[in-house]
Amino acid sequence: MAEKWNSKGVWMNSCNCDAGCPCLFWSDPTQGHCDAVDTFHITTGKYGDVKLDGLNVVYATRSPGNMWKGDLWGAVYLDSKANAKQKQALEAIFLGKAGGVPEAIVKLVGKLAGVKWAQIRIDTRKRPVEIPGVLKFTLEANKGADKKTPIVVKNHPFAPAIGPMEMGKGTSSSYKDFDVEFANTGKDANWANFSFKGP
Repeated sequence: MAEKWNSKGVWMNSCNCDAGCPCLFWSDPTQGHCDAVDTFHITTGKYGDVKLDGLNVVYATRSPGNMWKGDLWGAVYLDSKANAKQKQALEAIFLGKAGGVPEAIVKLVGKLAGVKWAQIRIDTRKRPVEIPGVLKFTLEANKGADKKTPIVVKNHPFAPAIGPMEMGKGTSSSYKDFDVEFANTGKDANWANFSFKGP
């Protein structure tokens, strides 16, 4: 049985939709399909007594249509700097075995291509993400009417587990692994604080 767990941190996403991703409004993706990378940097977290602070997780997904209908292709990348107990915890949580939001996300995946332990570099302040040889993206804000602060979407389908999303675009964005390749430069990007728990 899964341990009680919680994790809080920063979520960042890059996808191939035009800015203002329709998926946030339950709608079909801009191009009819969705190529996305979702990243999670855990600032504080525990699985039972195991601390997860500072660890990273990445999902890469490809949806053939509306993502809420499921049947996604997916790949999962877990932080290779985790120790043995932390690795067990990350697998339990982010492969959907311990309840909460990750379980709901994994249930949308019809084909899991694989799980890899990888060097994941995330800077939550400057917003670059990189797994060497696999993916790399950098995000910037789409500023609102005041020309100073990002446009924000609240009460979206991932709320409240993922907070109000600041909207932006990928100034560079690419992924290549498991015979799947896509580039989302200039397309939609979002970031927000997250707070997950389970089971």
